[in-house]
Amino acid sequence: MPLFPAFIDLSDMDVLVVGGGRVALRKVLKLLPFTRNITIVAPQVRIELLRLAGERNLRILKRRFFMKDLQGKDLVIVAVDNLRLQERVYRECKRRKILCNSVDSPEYCNFIFPSLVVRDDLVIGITTGGKAPALSKKVREIVEGSLPDNI
Repeated sequence: MPLFPAFIDLSDMDVLVVGGGRVALRKVLKLLPFTRNITIVAPQVRIELLRLAGERNLRILKRRFFMKDLQGKDLVIVAVDNLRLQERVYRECKRRKILCNSVDSPEYCNFIFPSLVVRDDLVIGITTGGKAPALSKKVREIVEGSLPDNI
């Protein structure tokens, strides 16, 4: 069954990103136009995320993830390669009714992070429900290329 597209106001939501690598950086960059309430927890954090934290007042916890980190969170992005951790975090988020996306593991998600086109107030989300991310990316590129810069 296809997923229902919903646009969520993240401005007052507390977002947690588990992981500090390349994928976490990509997700944080996609989230920044929508919220500044982002906490990143990871033992190792890319220098780009540390710079962003200084510029955008993001919170960074340089340590391993604990389930207590979910306290008060509204949305969680799990950007780690550890499938066991993805599953554990997803199951706990589901129990607590927290939106959770485990990157590249649709079975551990209760929402999909779409491919985004953002032009000021125009936001277009594109998804294949996690089944064909390359197709979502290609459609995004087509849409971006067809929109004038001054839209």
